[in-house]
Amino acid sequence: MTPPAGTFLAPVRKGVMQLPPPMKRYCEAQGWSLFRFIVKDQDHLAMHPVTAQDSGAPFHASMDPDGRLWIPEELRQQTSLGEQSVMLRIEDGAINVYLRKVFDTLGFRPR
Repeated sequence: MTPPAGTFLAPVRKGVMQLPPPMKRYCEAQGWSLFRFIVKDQDHLAMHPVTAQDSGAPFHASMDPDGRLWIPEELRQQTSLGEQSVMLRIEDGAINVYLRKVFDTLGFRPR
């Protein structure tokens, strides 16, 4: 399956991110259910899938059947991620998460 093109809006409420349906379907098709987060900077996280080849590798979150992902408190604080919506893009084999305040700077627009 080809990654969904473009940028998607995802709400974050009470530490849980709801993946948009195209992202959720892609993750399921790829077998991505476990993720480890890497803080790129205060406005940007990268969610890297933990695959079967990574057996035993640590992970931070697992995707619920309805497409929800819990983001650990420590990571939310490092990125100032609160009750807001974020922009998601699949780039280089990971899901990049951009906080809303950088949308205009990066030239992203939700679909």
